[in-house]
Amino acid sequence: MRLLTKTSLNLLSISLFIYLFGVIAFYYSLRVQVDSNVNKEMEKRKFSIIRQMAEAHDSVSQPPNRNEIMLVTPVEKGGSPDRYADTLIFNREEQRYQLFRQLGFSETINNQSYDIRIFKSLEETDSLIVSIIMTMTILVILLIVTLLVVNRYSSRLVWSVFYDTVEKINKYDLNTHEDFALKDSDVKEFADLNRVLITMTERIKNDYLNLKEYTENASHEIQTPLAIINAKLELLLQAGEMNEKQYKALSDAYEATIRLSKYNSTLILLAKIENKQFPESKNVSPENIIKRLLENLEDLIRSKKIEMVYKIAPDITLQMNPYLAEMLIVNLIKNAVRHNIKGGKLVVELEKSYLRISNTGPDHPVDESILFKRFYKSSSSPESLGLGLAIVQKICALYGFGVKYHFEQHMHCLTVLFNGNDRIGLNNGLI
Repeated sequence: MRLLTKTSLNLLSISLFIYLFGVIAFYYSLRVQVDSNVNKEMEKRKFSIIRQMAEAHDSVSQPPNRNEIMLVTPVEKGGSPDRYADTLIFNREEQRYQLFRQLGFSETINNQSYDIRIFKSLEETDSLIVSIIMTMTILVILLIVTLLVVNRYSSRLVWSVFYDTVEKINKYDLNTHEDFALKDSDVKEFADLNRVLITMTERIKNDYLNLKEYTENASHEIQTPLAIINAKLELLLQAGEMNEKQYKALSDAYEATIRLSKYNSTLILLAKIENKQFPESKNVSPENIIKRLLENLEDLIRSKKIEMVYKIAPDITLQMNPYLAEMLIVNLIKNAVRHNIKGGKLVVELEKSYLRISNTGPDHPVDESILFKRFYKSSSSPESLGLGLAIVQKICALYGFGVKYHFEQHMHCLTVLFNGNDRIGLNNGLI
C-alpha cells in the first residue's frame, strides 16, 4: 500500500471515529439542553396554572395549545415535590405514540389539594435536533471529503520529488556512466535525502569503477606471468634431464600453476557477474547449448559408462547473455558428470519453466546451505575448484532465476526455475 493511500485511510478512519463519538456527545448534550429549556417553560406554565386556578375553579379545562396537555386531579393531601420525566402518549388523531415532557406537582388551592401534571410535546424539538444532526453530518462529510481530496492532491505535489527519486534509483545503471541527477526540493527532508543519495551513489560509482579496473588489470597482469610460468615449466618437463624427484616437483608446480590460472579466471568471472558487466542479452536456445556440450563430453561420459536420459521440450529460448547462458549450463552438466559414479545415470530435463540436471552419486543428500558456497567440494576430485555452483547461483541471481537442490530416489537434482522460486517437482510437481 502506498504511503499516501495509507495516510489518507488513517485520516479517514480517525475522522470517522471522532465524528461518531462527537455526534453521540453532541446529541446528548443538545438533548439535555432542550430538556432544561422545556423544564423552564413548564415551570413558568406551572405558576400560570396555579394563578388561574386560584382565580377561577373552571381553569382546569384543557388549554387550547395542541402541543400541551394538562391533567388536574383532586387529591386528599398534596405537597409532593416537582417531578420531571419523559413519557409517551398515544395520539388518537394520528394513531401513533408521541414523546412528551412531563411535569408533575401538587398544589393546595382554596383548601383543596390537586395533583397537576403538564405534558409538553417534544416532537418539534426532536425534529429540530434530527435536522441539526443531519445538517452537521452532511457538513462534516463534505469537510472530510474536501480535506481528503486536498490532502491527496497536495501530498502528491509534495511527494513527487520522492517518487522521482525512487524511479531514478530503480533505473540507474552504473554501466551507463551517467550522472545521478535528482530533482531539487524545497522540503528539507527530501533535499537531505537526495543529497545523501547523490553522495552515496558517487562513492559506489567510484568503488565500482575501481573494482572493475582492478578485475580487468588482474585478468591481464596475473594471467600473463602464469602463462609464462606454465610455458617454462613445460620446457623443463620436456627436457628430460632430471631425476624422478625433480620431475615430480616440477610436475606438481605445473599442475598448481594451471589450477591457479583456473582459480584466477573463475574468480574474475564471478566478480564480473556480480558487477553486472554482461549487459547484452539475446534469445538463447538452451537445447543447442546442451547438445553441443554433451557432444564435447561424450568420451568422458562413455568412459564412466553413464546412462543418459533426455527430456527436452522443443523451441525453448531464454533472454540472457549468451556467454553466461553457456556458463550456467556447462557448470551444471560438468558438475553432474564429475560427481557421478561409474555406471551411473544422468537425466537432463528442459521445460518452459525449468531446467533440471539429475545424477547418481553418493547415496546421501548434500547440505543445501553450503552447496552453493565458494570453494565447497563434495568430492576430492582434483579437477573440481569448488566454484562451479557458486557461478550458477550468481548467474541465477542476476536474471532472477531460482536454483534448488533436492535428493530423491538416489538422485541428486539441481533445478533452475526460470520463473523465480516456483515449486516444481521431479515427478508430482512438488519439491
